[in-house]
Amino acid sequence: MPSNMHTRRAVLAAGGATALASLSGCVGRALGALDLERDYRRDAPVGDVTGAWPTAQHDFANTGYTTDSGPSADASVERIASGDAALATSVALADGRGVLGHSDGDGEDGVYRALDLDSETAPAESDDAWAIDYAYGKSTPTLAGDAMFVSTAEFVAAYDARTGERCWRTTEGGYGTPENAPVLAAETLVDGGSGPVFGRDPETGAEQWCYDAGEAYPGLVARDGVVYTPIGADHEQTGVAALDAATGEERWRREDLPQSGVPLAMGDAHLYYNAHRGNVFALALEDGSTQWQASIPLPENGSPRTAVAGDTVHAQTSRGSLAAFDAADGATKWTLSLDADTFARPPVVAGDTRFVGSDDCLYAVSAASGENLWSTALDARPSGGLSVRGSELYFAGMGRNPGVFRVAD
Repeated sequence: MPSNMHTRRAVLAAGGATALASLSGCVGRALGALDLERDYRRDAPVGDVTGAWPTAQHDFANTGYTTDSGPSADASVERIASGDAALATSVALADGRGVLGHSDGDGEDGVYRALDLDSETAPAESDDAWAIDYAYGKSTPTLAGDAMFVSTAEFVAAYDARTGERCWRTTEGGYGTPENAPVLAAETLVDGGSGPVFGRDPETGAEQWCYDAGEAYPGLVARDGVVYTPIGADHEQTGVAALDAATGEERWRREDLPQSGVPLAMGDAHLYYNAHRGNVFALALEDGSTQWQASIPLPENGSPRTAVAGDTVHAQTSRGSLAAFDAADGATKWTLSLDADTFARPPVVAGDTRFVGSDDCLYAVSAASGENLWSTALDARPSGGLSVRGSELYFAGMGRNPGVFRVAD
């Protein structure tokens, strides 16, 4: 039975040298075998990637930043949908729709579901709400027009976000962690995790290329037609590779970085690689060379999470240590220690406010100074990341009354 959190997808062996043959260690695939590795029903209704929060950490650079304001100190917390959310993704937000995946944590009960956030009735009871049963590990959905793309513990798939109808599904690829949302770059859908990185036609799911990234933790990013992927062996992530999103061709590869276990993030000039024990490396986008290195206190054996807002890199650990670094040179702008367990939740910056979710509280911190502005108690512990739409913030949570929650003025 696949793991609830993630499953390594082995590369299927197939012979024959074709135009889609191996790239950097991927096993070649004959053209006739491709349809056997894909259940195609119809083209996915792919459109522009717009909306308030259409993928994990807001965008394909994993910035975790939006110009929307988020809620104020007067906000209240409301449960808008019930459901067991011991494991959950972030809520992807676009066109009044909120889509997420959550499950009971035992691999027996789980769904992808869509909520009508602007419904005059309950968001989960609207005619536009739907649910797809899937019990195992799930990525945060990526919304592109009326298409929804997901990477699970068993497959990569495209659905019609309006109805939940499946358009296509692969039998290869897929890695079910909340951060591993598929990305779109150069008209290619790119997905990876603990093995090959795949480039696919987003409408049909047909494989275009594949790249051997080893067994690194998933968490690739993309911008300007380039995909940056973690690389490594035996889940000991040791570096980064830059790929042409259209062809999968390697532009550069760096293998001498410390181990990491979190996704990459990207700013205007740098790629951010977060190593164990709190070191943040700023790498040049052109060749992967280290431009600066900064540190955040991290007593446990883990990696910090980052968000990037303009000229500031925001980092935090699972024990409530927060820091802000200058994106140009890594100089520390401020630090703050919260008496809180922030677990594996990445920071989110909305306008001038940095939001931090702990096990029992939502904190609002000044993004400029680190001042703790306000906090509000939570009845449910966030089990997924935070997402922002306008003056609203969404998350899935677990506890006595688990489900999906909205924090709004």
